[in-house]
Amino acid sequence: MPAWDIDPVGVQGVIHSTANVAASFEGEFTSYGTAMQGSAENCASEIVGLALQGFSMAYMPDMEFIVQRTSACMTGAVNATNFYAQGDLEMAANAQSSATAAPDGSFTGSRPGQAQ
Repeated sequence: MPAWDIDPVGVQGVIHSTANVAASFEGEFTSYGTAMQGSAENCASEIVGLALQGFSMAYMPDMEFIVQRTSACMTGAVNATNFYAQGDLEMAANAQSSATAAPDGSFTGSRPGQAQ
């Protein structure tokens, strides 16, 4: 059983700060996609356009993973803190470990490319 000394107000502050940063992910990824598409469509070389498209497609799972893991970790931190505040350290430990294993926010999966 972990020896924890959690400051729930501090956790709330970190979650709030993280949520503010994460709120920009969708817009940033949309801008990235628009820029990549425009670059691929308007470059003078078909090979370069295809390379840009391939690069973008190859890294899309990683960008999705960033969003999913951020959400899962925030949820896990809130859940673990709530369980900790209630004195249920076993459930707090379970919530914490589940958050880092969750690529899709479901708390049941593995990171892309890992065996299930």
